[in-house]
Amino acid sequence: MTKFEEYFYRHLHILRRISQWAAVVLIFLIPFLNRHGINSLMGTFYSIRIGHLDLMDPALMFQTILLTKHISFSALLAGTLPLILALVLGRVFCSWICPYNLLAEYVATLRKKVFPHKKYVLNHNPKPHWYWAIFGLVITSLMVLGIPLITLTSFPGLLSSEAADLVLNGTIGVEIVLILVVILLEFIVAPRFWCKYACPVGATLALFHYKHTMHVHFDPKGCTCDSIKTLPCNSVCPLGLDPRHRDIYPYCYNCGECIYSCHKHQGKSLSFSFKDAPKKGVVAARANLKMNRTIKEVDA
Repeated sequence: MTKFEEYFYRHLHILRRISQWAAVVLIFLIPFLNRHGINSLMGTFYSIRIGHLDLMDPALMFQTILLTKHISFSALLAGTLPLILALVLGRVFCSWICPYNLLAEYVATLRKKVFPHKKYVLNHNPKPHWYWAIFGLVITSLMVLGIPLITLTSFPGLLSSEAADLVLNGTIGVEIVLILVVILLEFIVAPRFWCKYACPVGATLALFHYKHTMHVHFDPKGCTCDSIKTLPCNSVCPLGLDPRHRDIYPYCYNCGECIYSCHKHQGKSLSFSFKDAPKKGVVAARANLKMNRTIKEVDA
């Protein structure tokens, strides 16, 4: 592991927070600049123009194609560029940029303080069937009913549009109610269900994950934890996933909090990798932890 990698992993949390808050500043800065005649930056997270470069929410691109039954080359190009990013780095837009995810993470932190509960460690990750079933329902609604559900449920697009309305017109649209309802449900009933199961933007990006997309890599040999029930990497995952398993995708959005926590506790078992994931997983981890406990007992 290079010095740059060690530095990055040990400072990953603060770097991600800087990126997230920079995105929040951006959605207010763009309309502010536009209001004062500076138009080199225009748009929202639905579609944004940077100089002569157009970028478009890939989910919105697919919705436009399905509803209009027409493929626009300009829209296809604008939506393809973010997909290339997802193909290489995974769903980093969700974890490093999306303003809704930042809000949801703070709400989840508040929820843990208001509703403290016994911590537990997951020994398995949810199957992807529900994830793709919900996304399939959205696509079916687009094709059969012609309902623009993605426009209504793209929370990064909605939040950035509301920010623009607030800056330009001093108003907030009724669409914000949907976000508040989801936040309330996550706070009271089902923490982080939207990003984990229901977000069409995240699902669209997850479609383009393949074996060489950047992913969380687990090496049991680098694990320094002496108990399978006290793994810090498990407890910090915003989506409640177990990074020791290979089946964290399509749910995992590469926030890297598990990696940060691992290195914070002097471990080196977790890292980002572009290589195909090895077949070893939690079984090897259990064997490694058992060996660590045996060695400590012998030393004692």
